[in-house]
Amino acid sequence: MRTLILGMGNPILSDDGVGLFIARQLEGKIPDVDVITTAMAGLNILDLVIGYDKLFVIDAVLTDGKSLGNLKKLTENEGSLHLFSSHGLNFPELLRLGSELGYKMPDVVAIYGIDIGNEIAFGEGLSPELRRKMTSVVDEILQDIKSSLALQ
Repeated sequence: MRTLILGMGNPILSDDGVGLFIARQLEGKIPDVDVITTAMAGLNILDLVIGYDKLFVIDAVLTDGKSLGNLKKLTENEGSLHLFSSHGLNFPELLRLGSELGYKMPDVVAIYGIDIGNEIAFGEGLSPELRRKMTSVVDEILQDIKSSLALQ
């Protein structure tokens, strides 16, 4: 069984890069699980996920800003910053298209959304406030992925 953790985000938009940051922290911590980080969206994601059996996605979500750093498990139809686009294919549509084209598409086991507030600022690296919360978020995601894989 091939499993992928896909961290999504933009490395020059500060907290928007939280999915990239967390995915990098998970590299090497779960045997036989690949980790890929990307700033791409839409059809570009198709090439990254083809051939995997299981997929875990980590991305930022915009909210009211009152719960910065909170982790929420999303459904495939809930939005995170890079899974839904006003000018491209949404994530569920992308997976469906891949299947219709005859590609082996993964089962989406979990989509982790991390609250980055309601503003996106230019800058490299996470804001100090969000960075302080990352250890517990990374640990929570790591344990959830390990539990999910043990159940399957």
